[in-house]
Amino acid sequence: MPPRTPSPFQPRHKQHPKVGDAGPGSAARRTGKLPACTPSELRRRHMVGRDATDEVTCMHPREVLDDRMPRWAVARFVADAGYGKHAVSFVEDMELPYSAARSSSGSGEQHPQPGGSAAAEELDYAAIQRDYRKLEAHLRAAGFYQCRYSDYAYEAARYAALFAVAVGLILAGPHSAWTFLAAGVSTAMLWQQLAFFAHDLGHNELTGRRKFDMVLGICVGNLLGGLSVGWWKKNHNTHHIVTNDPDNDPDIQHLPFFAVSTRLFESRWSTYYQRVMHFDAAARSLVALQHRLYYPIMCFARYNLYVQSWSYLAFSAFAPFRWLEIGCIALFLAWFGYLVALIPTWPLRALYVAVANSISAIIHIQITLSHFAMSTESPDPVHECYAARQVRTTMDVACPRWLDWFHGGLQFQIEHHLFPRVPRHRLREVQPLVKALCRKHRMDFMEFSFIDGNVYTIRWLGEIARRVKLYNARDKKLLA
Repeated sequence: MPPRTPSPFQPRHKQHPKVGDAGPGSAARRTGKLPACTPSELRRRHMVGRDATDEVTCMHPREVLDDRMPRWAVARFVADAGYGKHAVSFVEDMELPYSAARSSSGSGEQHPQPGGSAAAEELDYAAIQRDYRKLEAHLRAAGFYQCRYSDYAYEAARYAALFAVAVGLILAGPHSAWTFLAAGVSTAMLWQQLAFFAHDLGHNELTGRRKFDMVLGICVGNLLGGLSVGWWKKNHNTHHIVTNDPDNDPDIQHLPFFAVSTRLFESRWSTYYQRVMHFDAAARSLVALQHRLYYPIMCFARYNLYVQSWSYLAFSAFAPFRWLEIGCIALFLAWFGYLVALIPTWPLRALYVAVANSISAIIHIQITLSHFAMSTESPDPVHECYAARQVRTTMDVACPRWLDWFHGGLQFQIEHHLFPRVPRHRLREVQPLVKALCRKHRMDFMEFSFIDGNVYTIRWLGEIARRVKLYNARDKKLLA
């Protein structure tokens, strides 16, 4: 939350207080060494000493904001208390390895972006923040946060149809490669659509009740898709707080396969994975070809999610629904294994499993399209507000309304990052309001068609690959 001015709440012991989120306008004191194993603690560490009002408000349902967070509050922040420039933070002398403020434009590449936005120094972050909060209040008052359950009737019908096609082809279709290829495609599309629903549940978009939505999400993601929703939520919520930060955002930390910023050439420390991301010989070789390997690697991305899910459930110190998730994944392995066993020959079984998992590349392309080619450098890390950061690091995909089902809300990624708890079926209505906000404050609103977005992303990956080759050539020259 906003830095506090000196007050009677200042602790008298030698431990540094941790000023973090305790609800909008509040300051929370956290003392002592805090474990980073819990997802919420990791996100709090990113916001130590910073104004986290927007992050807290947009990421949490009302039950958390109104009931739980006030328990941590030790003071109210008064913006016009008269302290002015003399207001200080209790953490101003702390080393903040998790802080989103670490990223600056002083190192790494200046990311080229089309458009004619104002220079960074001309952006009025205070005004952007005020208008963003007004827009959030308007959306809440107008009922945009209320889920229209009828929208999910169509979703449920689509899930049932895709499942029926896959099972029907396996049970009653002719025993040919084409039959099981089609069944694999149908299964992959089912997993894509279920991932969109699990994403909605992870953000509490359905009922706004955290536990209910989480348990239902596990029944969808773990039981029907074989992936851990608990792992995804830990990863994804961190991504929302520190979007496109090379040190902090796990969604762009994919060495040795991909690097979306030259800062990753420096073998940087990942605050999420708690390890160094080595830019070694393997990374140099693979990143130099990343624009050509992008689509083939995406075909294997789902296997990585299986590994990440099992690793989280087996080794994570904090997995609140561990046994429910493990049980649901066990049931997934049982029903999916039984379905595969119904296929008559091993080659056809292998074909079905390979197609179902590789065609899932579609959703991984949709996810990475939103951020891979976007800025990873804050022009003003100290003052840049939440709304400006989300617009800077995120891309929308233009598509007709009849294709909304295919993109599952990912086509409105800017709107989703600004208002992650607004149900995805309402984001098309939100988009004009966000575009107006961007025009008013001269912020680039990046929007491409799906094809053009792919081209833009591949070009940026190719640019990073070119810089790797120069980097490798320089090192060879030094060693000669």
